[in-house]
Amino acid sequence: MPPQRLNPNRVCCPISARAYQGRTMHMRVFKQKGSRVYRARYRLNNGPRIYDVPLHTHIKEVAEAKARLMVEEQEKELLGLLQPRKLREAAEQPISGHLTAFVAQQKELNRSEDHVRHTYERVTALCAACRWQRLRDVSAERFLKWRSQQTALSAHTLNDYLGHTAALFNWLVRNERFTHNPLKSVMKLPTEGAQTFKRRALSRDEFGRLMENGGKRRLVYFVAACTGLRRGELKQLRWGDLDLDSPTPSLRLRPETTKNKKGGTIPLVPALADLLRAERVKLADTAGQVFPRGLPSVGTLANDLKACGIPFEDERGYRMDFHALRHTFASLLAEADVSDLVRRKLARHASLKMTDRYTDEKSIPLANGIAKLAATLPSSIASLNSGNSCPKEGNTVPDQPEKSTEGGGGNVLACSTLSIAVHVLDTQVQSARGGHRTPKAFRPADFESAASANSATRALWKETVMGSRNCGGKPGIVPFPWCRVAPARLHR
Repeated sequence: MPPQRLNPNRVCCPISARAYQGRTMHMRVFKQKGSRVYRARYRLNNGPRIYDVPLHTHIKEVAEAKARLMVEEQEKELLGLLQPRKLREAAEQPISGHLTAFVAQQKELNRSEDHVRHTYERVTALCAACRWQRLRDVSAERFLKWRSQQTALSAHTLNDYLGHTAALFNWLVRNERFTHNPLKSVMKLPTEGAQTFKRRALSRDEFGRLMENGGKRRLVYFVAACTGLRRGELKQLRWGDLDLDSPTPSLRLRPETTKNKKGGTIPLVPALADLLRAERVKLADTAGQVFPRGLPSVGTLANDLKACGIPFEDERGYRMDFHALRHTFASLLAEADVSDLVRRKLARHASLKMTDRYTDEKSIPLANGIAKLAATLPSSIASLNSGNSCPKEGNTVPDQPEKSTEGGGGNVLACSTLSIAVHVLDTQVQSARGGHRTPKAFRPADFESAASANSATRALWKETVMGSRNCGGKPGIVPFPWCRVAPARLHR
C-alpha cells in the first residue's frame, strides 16, 4: 500500500512527511516519560544521523511549529539556500562585540600591550569614521575614501589601520563568523621616502661622548647601543638573564620577552660586562629587573644628548630617539666590517634587508671597501699610468729623431714627418670606422700596401719609412699604437 501523502506544513506526532523539493524527512515530536516539555527527533534528507533536540515548551502546537521551522532551516542550509546559523548570528552582532572577542584572544596569545591597545583603538576609530555598525557595512571603497582624506597621518600609520582591521576580519573568517575579508583587495601605501621622520645612528665619536658624560643613565644607553635590545625587551631584562661570570659574558633573551617570541643569546663586549658587574655589586637583590626605574623618554634622551654636545637632529634631518640606539648597534657593527650574516643574527632580523634599513649610510665603510679592491688588482694595471693603453702596445714614438744603433748611422725615422702622415691616415680610418680596436703593430711592407691607397701620403711614406731599409737598419716591426685597424681595412 503506498504511503499516505500528508501536508508538509503540518507536523504530527509521530510524522513522516515529504519535504519541499521532493526530499524526504522524518521528524517526531514527543514527550519523554516523566517530562513536561516536548522534544524533537528528526533526520535530514534521509541521512544517517538522527538529531534529538529539546523544544523547551509544554504546548504541543508551539513545539510542532518550532520543530518545523528548525528542520526547514537546516534543510535550506544543507541545500545552500541559506547561510549557516552561526554566520547569520554573527552578521547581526555589532562590530564592537567581535572586536572585544578578538582583543581577548590576542591577550591570550601574549601579544604586547601596545599592540593590543593600538588594535582596539584604531579599529574603533576607523569604524566610527566610516560609520560601520555591522560586518555587512564594511567595504573597501569606503576605506579607500577615508584613507584619501587623511592628511595628518603618515603612510606607515595608515598601513597600521589597514593591518589591524584586516587582521580582525581574517580572524572572523577563521572562526566562521564571516565569509570573507572585504579589505583583502586594498593595497598598502608605499612608505619608502614617505616617512615623517627618519632615525639616525650615533657615530663612534658621539657614542663615546655619550658614554663619558651619560651620568646615571649611562648603563641604559650602553646596554641598548651594544646589544640592540628593544625598549620592551630592556624593560623585562633581569639580572638572572645575564651571564657575567663566564669567560665569554653573554645576555640570554627569554622567548616571552622578545618581539618574535623566540629566545636567543647575545655576547657582551668586555667593557659592558665590567660595568654590569660593578652595578650588580651595589645591589642587595640581584633577582629583580636590571632597570627597575624604567627607561628614559625621548625628552630625557634629548637633554642628555644636548649635555654631551651631540645634536638631536643631524644635517640630513634624521633625528634620535631611544629606538635609534638599536640603529646605532647595527651601524657600529657595519663600521667594524662585521659580516652580513653575523650582523643579521645579532640584530635578530628575519632578513638582511631589514638589517640594512637599520644601518646608517654614514657608518658604512665604503672607502675601506675601495681600498681592499685596489689592493687586490693585478700589478699589470699599473702600466696604465705610463701612457700606454696596452702592455703589448710597444713604445711611444718619440718626438725627436733617434739615431740608429745598428751601425748604419743616420736617422731611422723622421718622426716629425712621419707623425703627420700617420695622423692623416688615422683621421681617415677612424672617421670610417667610428671606433677603436685592439692595438696592432704593422710591418713596413703591410703598411706600404695600405698607404698606396692614398696618393697624398705615398711619397711621404717612401721618404721616411722605406728609407729606413737603406740606412743600415734591419726591416722590422714599426709600432703605431694610434692605428687601431688591420691594414686591409685601410683601403676602405
